[in-house]
Amino acid sequence: MSYRSLRCPHCGRELQVPEDADKIVCMFCAQPIELNSVPDSSVRLGEAVRLLPPETFSTVIRFDGLNAKNYPGKFASYRDAVRPALLAYLKEEAAYGEEAAELFSDALVDGFEQKEKAIRQTAANAFDLRICITSLTIPAILDLNTPAADRLAELFLKKWNSSHKKPLGKATFSTIQSGFRSKLCFITTAVCTELGKGDDCEELRTLRRFRDEYLLNSPGGTAKISEYYLFAPFIVGAVEASGRSKPEWNRVYRKHLLPCLSALKKDRPRQCEQLYENMMSELEKKWLK
Repeated sequence: MSYRSLRCPHCGRELQVPEDADKIVCMFCAQPIELNSVPDSSVRLGEAVRLLPPETFSTVIRFDGLNAKNYPGKFASYRDAVRPALLAYLKEEAAYGEEAAELFSDALVDGFEQKEKAIRQTAANAFDLRICITSLTIPAILDLNTPAADRLAELFLKKWNSSHKKPLGKATFSTIQSGFRSKLCFITTAVCTELGKGDDCEELRTLRRFRDEYLLNSPGGTAKISEYYLFAPFIVGAVEASGRSKPEWNRVYRKHLLPCLSALKKDRPRQCEQLYENMMSELEKKWLK
């Protein structure tokens, strides 16, 4: 008969139990043990955290490199760097459940918050943690394509968003890449569709011209467009899933888009730019939290 080692979940003492046993009673504390629910002693809790490479938190992805051409290579490099740790996490989650999820998600939050503090202190070139987490870390987790990975992404985002004013969303690599490829005005398109205006209405044509002729050529314009392509699909998805899309899109049209269009008619593109930024900030706080 072959045996395996495990620790009693009640008293913590190490036991030798038959491989084919389903239930035993601990010889030290006399408590019954369901063996199928006991963690595999060969899986060490915390090993996944120790395997997280420095690149997890130090990788820089700047706005000017966040596009359909450069994003796939950047993501593949990051995913390959963190994958050993993520695969180790899956084993720990299977063995220890919520305890492993809490430990690993805390390590991610702590690592990024330490980076956040360092950035504030050094005033070096801006390293936008929101972009790194949203376009690299979360998609790398979801690339494992398992329920455990999805739960980890949700738990990490819940912890991060609870302590940060600008919330983050959850998306896969393919979702983000398709957003860069399509170059859609996601929110405006959703609003105009709800209002029955169609994909080639005057509002959409006007805002696309503003994007292509003014914003792309203005200081920091490329960065703002990249951020929009990254976060707008999350907002649209959250609104559409809420069951309140009709009143929300009508509100967005009246409160935000009409003033933007009015500013453009008066040849005030800078005012339109500021109004659109305000809209994005409000919608992120409302729908990504």
